[in-house]
Amino acid sequence: MKLLDDNKHWNLKDIFKVFLLYLLMMLAGIPVFTKVVEQVFGFDLVATFGQNTVLLSLSLVVNIVTCLYIFNIVRTGYGLPVVSLGLTIRNWKSDVKTGLKHYLIVLPVIIVSGFIVDFALRAFGIEPERQDIINNLLSEDSLGVLAFMVFFGMLAAPIVEELLFRGFLQPAVRITCDRLQTILISGFVFALIHWNAHVFLQIFVLGLMLAYLFEKTGSLVAPITVHICHNTITLAFLISYKHFLKSYV
Repeated sequence: MKLLDDNKHWNLKDIFKVFLLYLLMMLAGIPVFTKVVEQVFGFDLVATFGQNTVLLSLSLVVNIVTCLYIFNIVRTGYGLPVVSLGLTIRNWKSDVKTGLKHYLIVLPVIIVSGFIVDFALRAFGIEPERQDIINNLLSEDSLGVLAFMVFFGMLAAPIVEELLFRGFLQPAVRITCDRLQTILISGFVFALIHWNAHVFLQIFVLGLMLAYLFEKTGSLVAPITVHICHNTITLAFLISYKHFLKSYV
């Protein structure tokens, strides 16, 4: 992946500002916003629309704001085109094929790593903890909310996360690190941000492949394709488990 002039490129300081904003909005901004609405307007968003709907809606807003902030840094702060973030479809057919080929190769490793972690945790008497999004999906009964969750998981999350972790984070790290170090850092931060030790290894392996694909193609097409496929397969399994398989397990 060809890098731009280091002096005209966003850096780790910019990365820190974006991630800090994102974490503050997700961890503090959303709870504070719902509380303010309730205190000022006397309107309980969660009681009215449901926790999953409110959380997903506000998370989507946070993701959009984060993307706009990234675009502002790149376009206004450094005068660079959005193509520098990997937002190009120049070789999209080839990139899609490359992504799918690598995903089929790495998918068994991701699955096996999940079994290894699960076995290791249970061997030490630790019950594996599921991610909140999985618990929310399995407990949700509204078809409308489920459809919103599927949309968020299949499209919104993959696009935003690839823009953030690959398009924005990776080139900044690449300025001071070699290719292998950049891939490792990108994969590690991607896994760390999901805040779940049980799936850390699986997400780390996935993150390594996504980072490699971005390094290889210089485009977000391949990693977004893989990310969408992975989330789609995961959601399809969870929905199947929720409606068809749960009674047999």
